[in-house]
Formats: sequence, C-alpha cells, structure tokens
Amino acid sequence: MTGSCSDPSEIGLVLDPGSNQIGVFYTEIPLSASMVLYDSFNTTSQGRLVIGGDVDPFFGTTSSIGYSRLSFNSNAAKPNNEAIFDSAAFTINVQATDGADFSTPKTYRVHRLMEPILDTSYYNFNELHFSDETIAEGSFIIKPDTANLLRMNVKAEVASELFQKLTSNDPVFSNIFTFRDYFPGIAITGDVSDNANISAAVGNGTGMILYYHYQDDTVSRTYPINTIQSRHFNQVISDRSGTPTAVIEQRGVAYDIPGSLVGGKANIGLFVKIDTSPLEEFLDTLENVTFNQIVMEVGPVESYPEFKRPTRTKVLYFATEDNKLYTRFDGSVVSVQSENSAQTALDPQGNVVPATGSQNALSLDPESRVFRNQVTSYVNALYRNGLVLTDLFLYPNFPGQPNNPVTTDESKRTLRQYVVNKDRIVLKVFYTRVR
Repeated sequence: MTGSCSDPSEIGLVLDPGSNQIGVFYTEIPLSASMVLYDSFNTTSQGRLVIGGDVDPFFGTTSSIGYSRLSFNSNAAKPNNEAIFDSAAFTINVQATDGADFSTPKTYRVHRLMEPILDTSYYNFNELHFSDETIAEGSFIIKPDTANLLRMNVKAEVASELFQKLTSNDPVFSNIFTFRDYFPGIAITGDVSDNANISAAVGNGTGMILYYHYQDDTVSRTYPINTIQSRHFNQVISDRSGTPTAVIEQRGVAYDIPGSLVGGKANIGLFVKIDTSPLEEFLDTLENVTFNQIVMEVGPVESYPEFKRPTRTKVLYFATEDNKLYTRFDGSVVSVQSENSAQTALDPQGNVVPATGSQNALSLDPESRVFRNQVTSYVNALYRNGLVLTDLFLYPNFPGQPNNPVTTDESKRTLRQYVVNKDRIVLKVFYTRVR
C-alpha cells in the first residue's frame, strides 16, 4: 500500500495535445519495520573491547564484558634476577565512549580468566569463567568524544608473582603458550549503573606494564604484557524484561514490537528490519515511468543525550527470509549500492545477481535527527534490471567498506542505539510518467 500519492493531474509540458503528456509525480511510501535479534552474532577479534552498560526504558538493562588473551615479546630482553621491582600498572586505551553523565566517575575492573580463550569463534552470548578477585580496578572521570588512557595499579600480589617468574627464568615466560597456560587472559567489566560504556582498543595500550630498575639505573625500565595481536571477544548480557522489546525471545526471528517504536542497539545484535513489500506493490502499479529522485528517510529518531548518539550511518544490507545477511554466489555480503553505482552484476553463468563493492548508507543529520540518503539507482534496478527484492536491515557500519562485516563492523565495537517511530520510515519518490 502506498501513502499520500499526489493527485494524478499531470504537471508538465504537453508534447502532443490529445495523446502524450509528461507527468511529474510525488508519492511517499511508508515502510513497516520489525526487529530481529541476530543469530550467531560473532564478536571475535573486532579490535575493540566493549566494557560497561546502561539501563534504558526501550532496550532494558545491557552490560558488556571484554575478554582477551595477553601477549608479550618472547624475544625481548627480560629483566634478570638483579632487577629491582618498582610497580605495575594496567592501562586501558579508550578510543570511543557512549553514555550519559560523564561528570561522575565510571568504574572498571580487570579479572583473571580461569579458562583459556580458544582458537574458535566466539559470539556475543558466549562467556568464560573468571575470578571474582580483581587484578586491577579503578574509577575515572572520562572525557567523552576523545581518546582516554585509563591507568590503575595492578594488585601487589599479582605483580610480585609475575615479576618473580619473569626474573627467575621460569618456563612460564619461555613462550606465549606456556604463559597462557599459566595466565589464560583477562576479563574487563564495568558497572551498569554508570550508564556508560567504553570501546577500548586491543593492542599495546591495553594491558599490564611492569616497572623495574637496576642498582645504578637513574630511570625505571618497563616490561609490557598487553593485548597486542591477542584473540579477544565481547559478551553482551541483555535483560529486556518489562520493556517493549521483551517480546524478542528467539534469535533470528522478526518481531512486531508492541507500541509505536522500533530501534536498534549495537553489540547486542538488535536490528531494525524494513519490510519492502510496499515498494514492490508500488512498482507493480507503474508503466512507462522514469524515477527522478528517491530518498529513504528514517526519523527523526527519538532524542538522545549529547554523548549517547547513534552510530552515524546505517548500511542497507539485504535480508534473507530467515533473517540473516544475504550473501551471493561468491560469499559476498550484499547491500544496496551507492548512488550512480551498478546495482546488478552477472554470475559466472550469466545470471543477474546483486552487485557489491560500493555500500550505500543512510547518514544521520544531527540537526534533524533523520537518517537519509538517495536510493534512486537501487529502485531503478528493481524496476528495470531484475534486481532481487529483499527486505533490508538497518545495520550500523562504517561507510565505504564493502564485503567486510568483520574488521570494520561498528555494530560489534560499541553499545550505541537509536529508537524511531514506526511511521517515520518512508521512501519519498519523485517520478515522471509518459503516456
């Protein structure tokens, strides 16, 4: 069903009185939406540890725990048994923040894993057992919208034991594998009540630093044990009870949410799924038309705190009937392609398939709080070129990174969210009809 189509009295120039006339038309096509909790949402080695959580009337209580192995350079010079231990610190390299009330301290705790991180895929529902005792903890005033390096003291007994093994040629430090048998890794947690989460970069800025000196040293030396080149993942715990999204119980199922709102939240894997059947119905009514401009708009989204903004783009990924990302014959994940780019290609057998290589994304206008972009080329391809029509996921991602939902997947590096009224998802269509 289409909405608010303009009166079909043609606007334009009479080319051949009594026979042909050009008519320029405008219509708005409302698109209905559901929500999907994505199945098998892999958070392994995304380059970020998402730590913290929030409480929200629509999404409920959400918390995220970052897990990582630790690493060190086994070829680097180690302190010998004459080294004098000074101190040990644990640092967290915060690259992004999301939350509210950053004028109050946010608390983070580092725990020792009690079981190893294996060479396998981990999903956002996976968890590992870690010690209740912390090896480091601290509360910090974090500056939003900028990088922060959080620094806390490592507990004395942990630091002392590590340094003793390091300086005594203990086999623990002979290679990375014996070290991980002894120290499987870390889990970093935050407080949901802080209503904030951080995205910490995995690398030499997140991990431990042992400080030591020798008798005649004038400055302290360091030995790092950090997360560089270390396997890691994020666990997300979501309690949606008592909220509109409590109806979402099974993964991979599209749910009609009670009330007037839908929304998406990163790292949980909660996505808005757009039903494109109204567009199909509209296209079936057309003959001899040219599309001048078609714009998709989502919003305005519900207002949000200054430092709890939605991710800035939403890629329009094709969705399968069983609510997964659509992939074509070569395994490429398919999305709507950017304006004026080819929307279709041919497979090795000469069949028309969706093109890949140039993602289109809806961009957020911070003033109007509307996600929008042109999709004229996409609809033209549906109408003229036999492009497959599927429903669409609004998927938070970086623009300009096609076919790569792993290394640049913004939906797995934050807990950002947005909420929008169901009736504010529309296609605005300007087209010309010749008859």
